[in-house]
Amino acid sequence: MLVLVCGMHRSGSTLVWQVTRQLLDGRPGLRNPHGIPSGDFPAAAADPEDLLLAKIHYRHGLPEGDFPQEGALYLYTYRDVRDVVASLFRKARLKEGSPRRGPATSRTIARREIHGDAFWLQRGSVWAGRYEEIQGDLAGLVRSLADFLSVDVTDERVAEIAEFVTLEQQQERVWQWRHEGVNPDLRVTANHITDGREGAWRDTLTTDELEAIEDLSAVWLFERDYPVETPLGRRKTAGLRKPRRHTSSGTPQPVALTPEPRRSNRQRWAFPLLATSALFALLGLLATVAVPAVSPVAWVLALGCALPAGYLRGRHGRAVVPHWRR
Repeated sequence: MLVLVCGMHRSGSTLVWQVTRQLLDGRPGLRNPHGIPSGDFPAAAADPEDLLLAKIHYRHGLPEGDFPQEGALYLYTYRDVRDVVASLFRKARLKEGSPRRGPATSRTIARREIHGDAFWLQRGSVWAGRYEEIQGDLAGLVRSLADFLSVDVTDERVAEIAEFVTLEQQQERVWQWRHEGVNPDLRVTANHITDGREGAWRDTLTTDELEAIEDLSAVWLFERDYPVETPLGRRKTAGLRKPRRHTSSGTPQPVALTPEPRRSNRQRWAFPLLATSALFALLGLLATVAVPAVSPVAWVLALGCALPAGYLRGRHGRAVVPHWRR
């Protein structure tokens, strides 16, 4: 079994890692090595005796075959992509005017995170958490992850884990590990916490950086219920209708990025085939009296039209399961 924490950068994935690590503590086969290559993931997913807990961020070129649909649970966190970019700038201590930031860098980061969003939500079994909400309800986060992971927890254990991952505890760990780099068990790094406020990008991004991000991500922001700020972003989202957000186990789930499936060209043939089948059936009835020799042929033709029509109609009526929670 593979349990993979795979959130956007700066989106609460470390928080989800820590809660998950506590929930799975003591489970047979549990291991959480630091720096394990993604090429090892399929073998872990295929081994029911193994329980590999790993953490990764999306990057271009990740082999899709390393992330199996079966035998794996994906824990995905997302955040206002503008705050993701701003938080990365703050973590790297990049001030306004730094050659390492700017519109081009902002666009590149936003593109990577949005591509990653689509990549992770295509996995088979995905839990998804919105940063702005999970950080404000730690007990709810613990319960939601426990439910997804099929872990029984008491109210006392929920409170214990929630206390273990409070902001104050995280800040203390950052201080303790400031000279060590990364805590291999808790995945806390130096300078890990910068500014967790929703909308803190307003104090970090320049106008040009903001426009570059919204030029690329305005529709994504709109669909995830993040208000766009720039005239460019408003133009790109004008006339769009917000999809309804789904929730599960108390944790908000992302809206579907895929539009409602349109009827395919094959499905459009269903009604003409049904009509033709009815016509041949009527001809068969009439031929029974007038031209008996023609009647069997008409009935065969009617059946030949009815069977594919029924198949096509059945495919069109099949329920569509949201791809983030199968």
